[in-house]
Amino acid sequence: MNLVQFDLNLLVALDALLRERNVTRAGQRIGLSQPAMSGTLARLRDLFHDDLLVRVGRNLELTPLAQELCEPLRRCIERIEDMMDQRRFFAPARENRSFTVAASDYAAFMLLPPLLDRLSREAPGVTVKFTQLDGRSQELLANDRIDFVILPSEIETTNPGELLFIDRWVCAAWSKHPDLGERLTAEQFCTLPHISYELPENDGHSVADLHLAHMQIRPRPAATTASFLMAPFLLRGTRLLSVTHQRLAERVKDMADIKIFEPPYPMPDIHESIYWNPRHAGTPSHRWLRSVFGEVARAL
Repeated sequence: MNLVQFDLNLLVALDALLRERNVTRAGQRIGLSQPAMSGTLARLRDLFHDDLLVRVGRNLELTPLAQELCEPLRRCIERIEDMMDQRRFFAPARENRSFTVAASDYAAFMLLPPLLDRLSREAPGVTVKFTQLDGRSQELLANDRIDFVILPSEIETTNPGELLFIDRWVCAAWSKHPDLGERLTAEQFCTLPHISYELPENDGHSVADLHLAHMQIRPRPAATTASFLMAPFLLRGTRLLSVTHQRLAERVKDMADIKIFEPPYPMPDIHESIYWNPRHAGTPSHRWLRSVFGEVARAL
């Protein structure tokens, strides 16, 4: 193939097609309409003398050649992007782009308000989209579908990261709970009903749940929620307990009408950290936003 006659933008389109396996979504990924992306796929098929994507039932699947192209193509694009970033001067005030961050509603609740205040002053053209943390978040990070993942460092990951802030686990209950006084006993903790977390990441359990299970302590679950932020507001008018983050509980204490107790069992701190794809470790825009997250978190 003669590179002089080859439009290198086709590599970006091919990468999008191989990642998405869908013409419409691939076009949206790189800013092309569906007809334009279909035309680009036709050009790529002609250049490679291969169908690249073939219909199997209702889905498009990669041909053997397309499967072989995935990794070398991504490495090629990464090297070109890295080369361009090395020479690009990054000016936050002139930047106009969006970053996607996968995080729990708890982490978003803590970080988003001060983060938006900082961006509005220093980088008004930068937007941050928080998406729900789930079991696919680290896969999406590896495939550059999202820019950052925020999760407890207690959860195993192979991606580089840095600590944002530390929190503690506490117990929360309705402020007029009929069975509780000034302290929560171990017996009450085990016998009173709990609202627990059914989370899409970490095998469906919170770090606190796993720690208690390791100590052979099994609270009595009466209800579950997928939201850390919602749990304190579900306690009002019930006999339920919740193991939750101290920072969150203190923030919503009056609104949720709850009181906070020290856990009757020793609980480890929880370390919220931000992680990124290692190939973006030196990318100026990523480095800058990581530093902003760190400064915002330290000021909490």
